[in-house]
Amino acid sequence: MGLFGGTVEGSSSGDSYSGSKLRSYGGGETDSFSSGQDLGGAAGGDIQAQVAMEQQKLQFMNQVHKLNETCWDLCVGSPSSSLSGREETCLANCVDRFIDTTLLITNRFAQLAQKM
Repeated sequence: MGLFGGTVEGSSSGDSYSGSKLRSYGGGETDSFSSGQDLGGAAGGDIQAQVAMEQQKLQFMNQVHKLNETCWDLCVGSPSSSLSGREETCLANCVDRFIDTTLLITNRFAQLAQKM
């Protein structure tokens, strides 16, 4: 079954992406992906760029989740209707340290990658 519920037409070599059968505005015809043609360089590059962007989004969301969990556990004793001044200061400092550390590590890896 295809991504959107249609059937996937695969080639015997498995090198092409067929996608799902989506109806175009012209009737029952299928879109260009479901025709069984190999993706060209531009379309393949677009998909690779989209995958890379989604991976970056996932990494960012994982970092934010880790930041929230770490700083919350460190700074907030018991939840209440509002944060105390001490909790707000602690959270702000924790976030700043987390961002500074992440930037430091990222920059260091970038420097090491340039040396290679």
